[in-house]
Amino acid sequence: MTPAEIVKGPRSFIGSIAGIAGIIITSLFAIYSTIYSLTHGIYEVFPFLYFLPIIIFVYLYPNRGVIFSLILSTIFLLLVYDFSSFNPTLIAVSTAWFVIFVTIGVVTSSFAEGLRTEERKYRGIFENSQAGIFTFDLSTLRIREINMKCARMLMYERDDLREVDLSRILAGPGERERFIQEIRTRIQTGDMELHFTTRDDATRQFLVSASLGANNLVICSVIDITERKLAEKVIQKARDDLELRVRERTDELTRANEILKAEIQERKRFEAAIQLANRKLNTLSSITRHDILNQITAIVMYLSLAEEVETNPTVLEHLHKIDQITQLIQKQIRFTRDYQNIGASSPQWQNVADTVESAIKNLDTGTVRVETELGSLEIYADYLLEKVFYNLVENSQRHGEKITVCRVSYKMQEDGVTIIYEDDGVGVPAAVKEKIFRREYYRNTGYGLFLSLEILSITGLSIKETGEQGKGARFEIHVPKEAFRFDTHETTT
Repeated sequence: MTPAEIVKGPRSFIGSIAGIAGIIITSLFAIYSTIYSLTHGIYEVFPFLYFLPIIIFVYLYPNRGVIFSLILSTIFLLLVYDFSSFNPTLIAVSTAWFVIFVTIGVVTSSFAEGLRTEERKYRGIFENSQAGIFTFDLSTLRIREINMKCARMLMYERDDLREVDLSRILAGPGERERFIQEIRTRIQTGDMELHFTTRDDATRQFLVSASLGANNLVICSVIDITERKLAEKVIQKARDDLELRVRERTDELTRANEILKAEIQERKRFEAAIQLANRKLNTLSSITRHDILNQITAIVMYLSLAEEVETNPTVLEHLHKIDQITQLIQKQIRFTRDYQNIGASSPQWQNVADTVESAIKNLDTGTVRVETELGSLEIYADYLLEKVFYNLVENSQRHGEKITVCRVSYKMQEDGVTIIYEDDGVGVPAAVKEKIFRREYYRNTGYGLFLSLEILSITGLSIKETGEQGKGARFEIHVPKEAFRFDTHETTT
């Protein structure tokens, strides 16, 4: 017997002693019966007596059962040889019994070892499970076995709960009866929430799963959910408080919303009045501007007639200066017309390629090619975006001198997208790169680039000139992330 077997306790030790005694007694009895039977001419019964010691030994020591059966079978065979006077028939039969004994030892040892392995595996699961496990007899309601995890949950030692009534730990009679009835009704029960009593009479809430096995043995798996239930109560209370606060806040917001609706209606009335006033002012400005331009046209005509009949050089010089000033006044009045329209309508999503094509439709580009590589890029901009590209192409024609091609493309950046307009003309001098966007600066084109800057700034876009003089003009329009998009079938790689 191993030390481990002795440590298991007195009952295990006594059981082992009884088993050894049984092996010795049955073995000696089988040997004695063999000798007696052979000396008295009895040859049929005695071999069967060897089954009992082999089976007992294999049950107790399965890993050494083959050796024992081999030894005992050899003893049997030697006894037959010695006491049968070498009877050929008896020796042949005994040899067959020898093989049978050894085979029984091998088979039963293998089977018993497999059972022991399974027992150790399930014992390991039972002992090392993170869940509490206990078993009880459904007939007597006495606890048969309990693992250390479950005992610690209940603040007991394992031996304190073996063979005690189930009511020791499952104190609530109503819950206990319902639990027992559930087990008797169904072989397996799902998760049931039951209250258990610990050693110090505290109540803990467990989640219990049970299944009914052979011999009315019920196997129960338990998880302590006391803290979880307390947390759920706290969370539920917090949720109720939050819902109450949400309802109160919703009522406040509803009242505020009603006030806001009234303010919005009042604001809409003011906006309608302002829009009406703006329309009237725009109409008046348009009429006034039209009348002034008509008068200026008349002035220009009379100046032309005066220049034809006047021969005095000094007077002709004065008339020429008056003509220049008159043309400047015309440009300024036309600028007020274009500037007045900026922001007059809501911004909208516009396909850049289509906008460029529309911008150059009414512009005589001559031999200059306008190329676009824009895909399905769309930007959110003022509806006068078309005028921006019109001004850029017109500027290239006026100042590019040797220009043959204009190209519009884009490149992706971390903070948005940049639309690039470039030509192959003479470029812009470094000293005036920033001045060309100012209202005070113009050369023949009036306020085109200033207007372009104003149109783009409506929706947060910006423009700058980054070309190199002698290699052509290059304008970069930066569009932030929220102001551009692509068609759903277009990739941005």
